[in-house]
Amino acid sequence: MIIAYKEHSQFILILAIMYVLGVWGGPLVYPVFLLFMFLFGLRGRYFEMFIITVWTLMLADYVPVEGATIDDLKFAKVLKPTVPLFLFLFFLRDRDNFKPYPKLFVFFVPFILVVTLALMDSVNIQIGIQKTLSFVLIYFTIPVFVYYLHRHYQERFWKALLTFIIGMLSIGLVLRFAAPDIAMKVGRFKGVLGNPNGLGVFLNLTFILWMLIRKFELATFTKKENLYILFVILLSLIWTSSRNGMMSIFLFYAMFKVIQINWFLAVVVLAGILTFNDQLFEVFVGVVSFFGLEGYFRIDSIEEGSGRIIAWAFIWKEIQHYYFIGGGFGHDENIIRPHYAMLSRMGHSGGVHNSYLSMWMDAGIVGLVAYFGGIFAVINAAIKNNYIVIAFVTSIAFNIYFESWLVASLNPFTVIYLIILTIFANSLNGGDYGTTEPSTANA
Repeated sequence: MIIAYKEHSQFILILAIMYVLGVWGGPLVYPVFLLFMFLFGLRGRYFEMFIITVWTLMLADYVPVEGATIDDLKFAKVLKPTVPLFLFLFFLRDRDNFKPYPKLFVFFVPFILVVTLALMDSVNIQIGIQKTLSFVLIYFTIPVFVYYLHRHYQERFWKALLTFIIGMLSIGLVLRFAAPDIAMKVGRFKGVLGNPNGLGVFLNLTFILWMLIRKFELATFTKKENLYILFVILLSLIWTSSRNGMMSIFLFYAMFKVIQINWFLAVVVLAGILTFNDQLFEVFVGVVSFFGLEGYFRIDSIEEGSGRIIAWAFIWKEIQHYYFIGGGFGHDENIIRPHYAMLSRMGHSGGVHNSYLSMWMDAGIVGLVAYFGGIFAVINAAIKNNYIVIAFVTSIAFNIYFESWLVASLNPFTVIYLIILTIFANSLNGGDYGTTEPSTANA
């Protein structure tokens, strides 16, 4: 990992310069950012473009500290829609070099058609169109670039990618002590992201990505590197006290270990979890109470899902008006936002916090079936080569039950999620990503 930092020291300096300009340089950051993206594209430096994509989406997730008069990272929020556009435009320019294309996007075409049709009932069609376009671009370009970067750089790409992600998380750990107002929110750790629960989602996806990189032998890490990665993820997770993040990682790791014994046993365990979830919940509460950790796990709010059930009940009533075909992307937000004050008085703050309900609201039951039908198609093909996909599905299915990030596209979670799906989709060919002669450009 240290080698990766040294190899990309100049690029890291460029990111630091753009960050400084964004926070203290006023509007100067906008032409500088666009210029760097354009120059990297012209020179075929697609690794740098890809990392800037992840970096920008991570910064854009940031929420200003309480009482702040300005948003220090507003530039990232403004610039993030340009990122998938740059990726797509330079894909078009060098489309022959990107061949063969990954198949992942094809699985989501039926869903995209349904959710686009749903825009006819959109409350805000302009926002709906923008979100649809960003969804299409992200779901198309991320797999294409991952596929390309793996073929050209092999282990160097995967090691540098994970090094960058862990580096950003490490910055969050430092901020916990150096600038707690930035790294903390309502007494909980959020690092460089917007909120603790969001960091929990990101940590879960990062943990899965790390495990897959090792499992598929995409890159090798030394014992010290693996220990450091695990340290950063676990310490961040403990500080967030994100119950969703903890349980998602636990489910993935537990299922991963069971799969090593027997894949059918893993299916039986999963069926047991689904069947006896109420009893398992009671056991969990009992263990937490025994160790006196009620405050840490916020047991007083766990049964109500921290107010989420209130939002779920509200959105379920609204779904009845858009049951078969929803209202397009952003429809769940447009419907629930005017009722924030009322829901807050009832004990809930925020949005829907459930990807299934959000997607149902946006795309209807037809779109919901189309999306998860695409996921099932990927899983059905990938499982022929590696049963670890069962662990991934178990973890993500639980995770999105409490968060709505799956219906969004311009966020750091979706990018990592699509990288993971690309790994599974490429295992359709036995994990063969294809090979080309290594490029002379820096990765």
